[in-house]
Amino acid sequence: MAAILALLPRQKRRQLLDAEARVRRSGDWGPWVSTEIPYGAAGHGFAAEFRKAHRNGAFAVLERQLTSGVRHFGISSLSGVRPSWWEAQRIKDELAGEAATAIEIYPPRDEIIDGADMFHLWVLTAPLPFGLSNKRSEG
Repeated sequence: MAAILALLPRQKRRQLLDAEARVRRSGDWGPWVSTEIPYGAAGHGFAAEFRKAHRNGAFAVLERQLTSGVRHFGISSLSGVRPSWWEAQRIKDELAGEAATAIEIYPPRDEIIDGADMFHLWVLTAPLPFGLSNKRSEG
């Protein structure tokens, strides 16, 4: 659960969490609303580089672009419930395009940063040389 919810009265907190659960179940997240973020406004370290925020009725996504062109999405929700695979796929499709390839990274233990309740996708600039089908590796 997002820390900001702790500041709200219990009834309001329950209403917001119930609303999120409803829109996630229904799939009717509503439109994405995007906002530019001034450099540094999202935090310190790599978080300072997030320059866009996208939100709808279910998720908030912070976005930064690396010098390589790779886009990094930090995905969160009020409940803190991890997006399902299909939800993450939909977020990628809607914000980066259906043809884009995105990955989730499991780094070496000494590179783990867990200062926020977020899930991360990196949208690549080119497809991976492998995939679930053999089309890419046999090309």
